[in-house]
Amino acid sequence: MFPHVYQYLCFRFQAKHRMTEVITIERKAFEQLLQEMQLLTARVETLSCRCQDRKLSKWITNEDVCELLRISPRSLQELRYKHKIGYAQIGRKFYYRPEEVELVQRQSGTYINNV
Repeated sequence: MFPHVYQYLCFRFQAKHRMTEVITIERKAFEQLLQEMQLLTARVETLSCRCQDRKLSKWITNEDVCELLRISPRSLQELRYKHKIGYAQIGRKFYYRPEEVELVQRQSGTYINNV
């Protein structure tokens, strides 16, 4: 075996046959792969920290927003349509961040009393 080449064993078990594959790559390519994996891991951790507020436990449903703003579901739909309130949609359900609801309450008193 050459000093600049590493050999790595990959074990793959299949239902019918047991086979062992030997994969050979150069040291430089392996080190580059490790470096890219470390960069990817760091990026995923950064994105994970940014997305902590996207947990559904912090989000409010349609019904709760309608109660808080004292508006009908149709009025809430109109707010979404006019991009006056931010939301996330999962399937057919809509979710709202509490900050968005507070913003609507502060910006527009006309929607608060609409029923």
